[in-house]
Amino acid sequence: METINKLSKILWDITKFLALVVAVAILISMLFGNNVPFFGGILDNTRIIMETLGSDGLGLIIAIIIILSVWHSRSS
Repeated sequence: METINKLSKILWDITKFLALVVAVAILISMLFGNNVPFFGGILDNTRIIMETLGSDGLGLIIAIIIILSVWHSRSS
């Protein structure tokens, strides 16, 4: 059980780090445009995902984010 808890913590830390990388990439792309290496195309990719999901999918993502944040705040 201890191994599963350690693995879960490692995966959660990696997820938080990747979410931070995505947030920074979106910010850099918004500030400097699409010509920035590595970060430049993220706004186009994000737009494509949002268009694919539509308004219902976006609402679902927001609901999941809210539920996870409440769940995480209660478990801390």
